[in-house]
Amino acid sequence: MTAANFFVKPGYQARTEPAYYADIHDDGTIWQPDVYPLAAVLAYQYECRYIIDIGCGRGRKLVALHPEFEIVGLDFGSNFEYCRDHYPFGHWFEVDLENGGGVDIPPEILRQAVVINSDVIEHLVNPTGLMQLISSYLVHAKVALISTPERDLERGYQDMGPPANPTHIREWNLAELIALLSNAGLRPAYAGLTLNNDRDRMYKTSLAVIPGQSLTPSEARDLGVFCEQWLGASPEQREAAHPRHLSGLTHGDAAAAPAASPLELGTRHIDKGEYDEAFQVLTGALEKKTAATPIPAILFQLGRLAAFRQLDGDARELFYQAAVRDVELTKDIVDFYIDQVTRARSGQR
Repeated sequence: MTAANFFVKPGYQARTEPAYYADIHDDGTIWQPDVYPLAAVLAYQYECRYIIDIGCGRGRKLVALHPEFEIVGLDFGSNFEYCRDHYPFGHWFEVDLENGGGVDIPPEILRQAVVINSDVIEHLVNPTGLMQLISSYLVHAKVALISTPERDLERGYQDMGPPANPTHIREWNLAELIALLSNAGLRPAYAGLTLNNDRDRMYKTSLAVIPGQSLTPSEARDLGVFCEQWLGASPEQREAAHPRHLSGLTHGDAAAAPAASPLELGTRHIDKGEYDEAFQVLTGALEKKTAATPIPAILFQLGRLAAFRQLDGDARELFYQAAVRDVELTKDIVDFYIDQVTRARSGQR
């Protein structure tokens, strides 16, 4: 996993030719349903007037934020033409991200802006130019949100590419995405999972929230805490936390917006290599188990944790206990070991 292959696991086969993504399919499903609402909430929090969407497609989710915010969309081809022709109230720029395109946005606008890059990076043969563009905006912009499918959760641990979606060049798991962004100077204040769509409602999309350079280290930490709490909150709790009172979620009222479940939180810690934290969260969940505790899934994650720590006997026993309780986990266990063997053969642990 190196910068040369954009931090995707060794042996992974990426596509070499990009296919244009025409954002014309609309069956009513909302993809990444939390990304744009979170961007709006952060824009309120930082008193921003503008939402800038890099790779906006046909702009359905972006235009829903108007007129509360001035909207700026970047795309090219038929997507750009559609936005320009149908939404005259927006600011639209034709930008070919694959070929290093960009647009200079005045600092006075960026200082009042939140940037979105939602499920775009996986479409690019070389995402370097995109990351440089986001980095240049964050010199002044308050925050950027970057999402992309989580490969291991969408395709399985054994997936070695190319992606099933013909318009995708490559896909990352969460740990690889964090490494890619951090190497480009885009170190996330928050990195975790979010809903893939409002139909399946499965946590199979990676989301990274990057603080702008104007934020202090303390403010960046508060940003990360707030994002985790907001994403873990129920719709009712989000509604109660009116944008004008968002500070209550990170200062003195954290209980109003609970964090993710122990299973989700433990899994995130494992994916980030935070093994001590993962062990504490997952074993704590078992100690306080109720009838609703997903014991097989927790045992599976503890098995992953043991395997990563090279406690092979413990891993086998935990995987066995998980499979006994839920036979459907057998496939996940097999996929996990296939991925581990692949990594070992390529010299990666």
